[in-house]
Amino acid sequence: MIGYLDTSAFVPIMLAAEATSPACVEFWLTADMVVSTRLLYVETACALARGERNGRLVGDQHDRAFTRSVRLFEEIELIDIDERLVQVAADLARRFCLRGYDAVHCAAAALFDAPDLVAGSGDKRLLAAWRELGIATFDPAAPARP
Repeated sequence: MIGYLDTSAFVPIMLAAEATSPACVEFWLTADMVVSTRLLYVETACALARGERNGRLVGDQHDRAFTRSVRLFEEIELIDIDERLVQVAADLARRFCLRGYDAVHCAAAALFDAPDLVAGSGDKRLLAAWRELGIATFDPAAPARP
């Protein structure tokens, strides 16, 4: 399986206390390859900084989480943001009423074109868009299947 992760499915891997952390870690470990766009790096830094500002990450938790994200980021097959991807993202944003970066993640997974791709996100609208496009999805908040 090739796993595509957006930020909401990647950040919990760094934060063991998140409710979705175990499912996201399992998804990461199960995938033969993980892919995402280069935006994941920026979005992860923003999410971790927000966690520190909001008091959810205290002491050295922010630094440890960011360091871990940098190490894991090196293992991700990166998708560059090019003109085609931006155009498809804009079309998908309009079609599915997606936010900007969610539209980029949606387009990146759609254009990756691998039959064993499973796209992971905690965003319900993005998951629904992927499903409508025929992409298998992983929702870390969904109950585990027996």
